[in-house]
Amino acid sequence: MKYIYILIFFSACLLSNEYEVGYGYKVNDRLHISGYISTEYSVGNGYNKFEFDDFALLAYGSLSPKFSYFVELEASSLYSYDFGTRVSHKNMITHVERAYVDYSVSNTYKIRLGKQITPIGYWNYEPINVLRDTTSNPVYSYRMFPKLLSGIDLYGSVTEDNHFNYHVFIQASKDLDEEALNIKSVYFYGLSLNYDINTFASLGGSVGNYKIRNTNQIVSLFQFNAKYKNDVGEIKTEFAYNSVNDDTLNTNKQSFVGYLQGKYNINEKHALISRYEYINEEDIRHIAILGYSYRPIYAVSLKAEYQVHPDALHDKILMSFSILF
Repeated sequence: MKYIYILIFFSACLLSNEYEVGYGYKVNDRLHISGYISTEYSVGNGYNKFEFDDFALLAYGSLSPKFSYFVELEASSLYSYDFGTRVSHKNMITHVERAYVDYSVSNTYKIRLGKQITPIGYWNYEPINVLRDTTSNPVYSYRMFPKLLSGIDLYGSVTEDNHFNYHVFIQASKDLDEEALNIKSVYFYGLSLNYDINTFASLGGSVGNYKIRNTNQIVSLFQFNAKYKNDVGEIKTEFAYNSVNDDTLNTNKQSFVGYLQGKYNINEKHALISRYEYINEEDIRHIAILGYSYRPIYAVSLKAEYQVHPDALHDKILMSFSILF
């Protein structure tokens, strides 16, 4: 498995006569081959670490005017090295990150079947480093709901101008591949709505319910997101409220997690980012992020950030390089 991704990719290259950075090789309308890599360097109290974080291959295409597909194979945490302890670690396990087919009945009714991104908010639609403005993910993005689901999503636009969109999603079985899931669920269903107010602003919300695997915990999810974006920059916020019921222990626990992020475009390639996170679970925690992003082209990203935590021992610096090829 060590070289399988490289062999698959370059084999596809030999068959291709068209390449575009960020979109990969177009073999034909039915097959595009692409991928991404990301590396990360972190330094904080007691550690100094480099990590070859992700390496993935993507295959996608249109099988007919109504049918299309998408497959993503990923290897995470391939190699890491701690400069303090001089200990390295390798992990060549690969998994199916996404694999689904789409069928379009009309602009109002579309169906997606398979392992896919849970259609909630903004951040969850930026699953890889190169697409994001910061190296780190907010706590909101991995603690409140499963980032991926293996099931069915009925989606489309309520209006002809595509300004009001909906998703109705259901998972009623185990995941297609359970490697690297943030939350393993027995079932998961929900509704997401998003409305584009105008060219610059949008807002949306989601409700859902899921049961956590190997527990008696049933989670009710309520989520909200809003964004404003123009040439100067972007402001966006997302927050979620969870009510966790455990019938065995006869307990009910509430949690609230969210973030507010601002981005200022210095020019087309350079940007400054700040983020404030609020986490209210076992206790109240605040996290502040100050970051910088350099993007020479859309498909290449170099980022750095400084994280400030309530406990200064957790403060750290993160840097990353990622490319979509």
